[in-house]
Amino acid sequence: MKTVGDSKLKEAFIDAHDLRTALSPPLLAALRLVSVEAGEHLVTQSDRLSHLYLLVQGKLQVENYDANGMHIVFSFETDFSVIGDLELFSQAQRSVFSSVQAVTDALIFTLPIEVIRERAMRDPAFLTFMCRQLSDKLLNASLLHASGGLTAEYKLRKFLLFKIKDEGVQIQLENRELLAGRLGISVRQLSRALAQLAADGMIQFKNKSLRVTDRQRLSGLEDNQRA
Repeated sequence: MKTVGDSKLKEAFIDAHDLRTALSPPLLAALRLVSVEAGEHLVTQSDRLSHLYLLVQGKLQVENYDANGMHIVFSFETDFSVIGDLELFSQAQRSVFSSVQAVTDALIFTLPIEVIRERAMRDPAFLTFMCRQLSDKLLNASLLHASGGLTAEYKLRKFLLFKIKDEGVQIQLENRELLAGRLGISVRQLSRALAQLAADGMIQFKNKSLRVTDRQRLSGLEDNQRA
């Protein structure tokens, strides 16, 4: 993450997203424009929230896991989008709920949480702005859930990458019905996804034993749209 020192670009993004109506002069002064490279993590799940992030250009991937990997949520954020809004109003010590990674090079405004606490938590304009962002996020999440959103292969890839962290490249798969249920797909879709990853040379598997043979390709950030 690098600071972008172009004041004209900063002002252009402020105007483009009408931030003067939502942020008071002290908050606008505290905004810092930063650049994030594709593949770079903005925040990691369970980190302490230090800033509110306002995506003004680019695309981010958001992913959340239970500690045991039982619940997996994926979404994408494009400009304009706020990261950290859920945590800001949480009572759970404001630890980050999800890991956020840049899919493309991105430009983001950062706003320190301490400044928000001191200057904005009783500001009607700021609170109205945050309510709108949360409302949009809830609607998008509902639509994503209803439409299925991501392919079976993509969900399987992300699950395997999560398992690699604990088990290494040699992974023992559970009952396929249970695994398909975790991923929100059918057993048939799971079988097709496993077969496709094997055909593409990313994995080798037999029964419940699976070995990741090409982790780099498996972890590709592109949104896999294979049917």
